[in-house]
Amino acid sequence: MKRSQYPLNALRAFEASARHLSYVKAAGELYVTPAALSHQVKRLEAYLGVQLFRRLPRGLMMTDAAQRLLPGLQEAFRLLDDALGKASTGEQSGALTVSVAPMFAVKWLVPRLGDFDAAYPEIDLRLSSSLELADFGRDGIDAAIRLGSGQYAGLHSDKLFDESLTPMCSPRLLEGRREGLSVADLEGFTLLHDDSMAFSDAAPTWRSWFSAAGGPSADTSHGPRFAQPEHALQAAVDGAGFALGWRFLARDDLAAGRLVAPFELSLPLGSAFYLVFPEAYASRPKLAKFREWLLQAALHADASRTAATRTGDE
Repeated sequence: MKRSQYPLNALRAFEASARHLSYVKAAGELYVTPAALSHQVKRLEAYLGVQLFRRLPRGLMMTDAAQRLLPGLQEAFRLLDDALGKASTGEQSGALTVSVAPMFAVKWLVPRLGDFDAAYPEIDLRLSSSLELADFGRDGIDAAIRLGSGQYAGLHSDKLFDESLTPMCSPRLLEGRREGLSVADLEGFTLLHDDSMAFSDAAPTWRSWFSAAGGPSADTSHGPRFAQPEHALQAAVDGAGFALGWRFLARDDLAAGRLVAPFELSLPLGSAFYLVFPEAYASRPKLAKFREWLLQAALHADASRTAATRTGDE
């Protein structure tokens, strides 16, 4: 008998009928009519050249041929269930590779990975920290988290949150001050410069922040310069001066008291963080779980920050 000619529907009909010894009950399990089920069993009998059931007043009785067939067929179905289960589990577990901008990984995502691992221990999340554009097919990347406009040809994008900038420093720099800090007072501190967005004319700088704050003109040309915002934030945490810090990236530092943001004025960055991936990847179970978790985590963080801002805690 050729495998391609196996009457699979008829075999399923026989197995269910043999378990229940009733066409009616077996038909209910398989969502077909008793007549259709009986037809499938007769088809299998014709295929094998043997009789499988004898009708009784209250059900069915298996023939010797049926009793020989049933154990092996049930074992075959069990093996088939195991194979299909393993294939399905493989799609929902295993490695998930996400390309992440280093600043997002260090300051926001990595501190929250324990929550993801607790929720989905079967998924092996692997982070590829890079500023390069992800080649999803070539590099085996499932998704990427990037800063930008969200408009990426051929890719689906989910906005995680906007970003804005405001002066931040270690609370140690403000110890002993009896009065609140004014914009003019900033001239007496070292200004830390983040050059990561120097390519964008819309990105805030110390000069644009002083101008928007309405304070006196300040010399913003001096002070250490950093290529990445997380480096400038760390320098501020270490007490090196004031950084024009990214509020969302600095959220945990602000909440823990490692940084303070003494001014209400924040300037929008003009770009946002997005989760992006090819449209065809949307149905991948591992990616769907990560996407759901990430969007909920971003929403919770946004709500927490809004509440903190309203109560003056941040």
